[in-house]
Amino acid sequence: MFKYIFTGIIHPERVNFTLDSTIPFQLNLPEFNVVGESTISFHSSHVSVQFDSDIDYTKDPKCNLETLKVFIEENIRIVVDSYCFVKSYSYDVEVSTIQCTQLNIDHTFTVLGEYNISKTTDQTNKEFTELLILFSKPTAGFLKDVLADFRRAIKYPKMTASFCFRAIETIRIFLFEDRTITDDINRKREGWNKLRISFNLSEADFSEIQKFALPNRHGQYPAITYKERERIMNFTRMIIEKALNFLK
Repeated sequence: MFKYIFTGIIHPERVNFTLDSTIPFQLNLPEFNVVGESTISFHSSHVSVQFDSDIDYTKDPKCNLETLKVFIEENIRIVVDSYCFVKSYSYDVEVSTIQCTQLNIDHTFTVLGEYNISKTTDQTNKEFTELLILFSKPTAGFLKDVLADFRRAIKYPKMTASFCFRAIETIRIFLFEDRTITDDINRKREGWNKLRISFNLSEADFSEIQKFALPNRHGQYPAITYKERERIMNFTRMIIEKALNFLK
């Protein structure tokens, strides 16, 4: 039996979130080979989760440590969101580390959403400056919502696809919809067609993001791996960058 210890923090840090008892839960996702029992404890806005499992997630082909973190964080968020609803608070959760003495794991998760994105300081500064310049244009105001949804896609793994899809929809609405078309269905259909044609995309290119985003909109959250999230974010990033070039 491996004992995986996850630690994190409740935001904002100025609050003191403590629960007197630990909270047990089970993870049973055989399709991802995620099976085990956990206990969550909260003290002074710090959270600790012990996940006991027979599986070595450093070697498992179906679930790596990043994907396992998504499932653990999801259960922590259930507890925090329940408390926030009762008290009408707006706390948030961040899992930052994982340790396992049996497997010699002592790992700090990065803040990266897409691990395959790597940019030099010069490239980062150039793109950042160009973005801020774009916001000086009155036609680019909608980008604030696009970028905010992309950030949410990184922060809330369970809803990565729905936030990414909403970012793309915002681009469609502001750049490609014909406001003179009064019928909502026809206006949206034509907007999607124009977006795909302008960005050289096909309907099939949207299959993976729709697979997860559309159920999310109806209260369903199919389990999603890190690799699936990364592909969806990469796809959305590509569309956002095309939109930025379109505005330039």
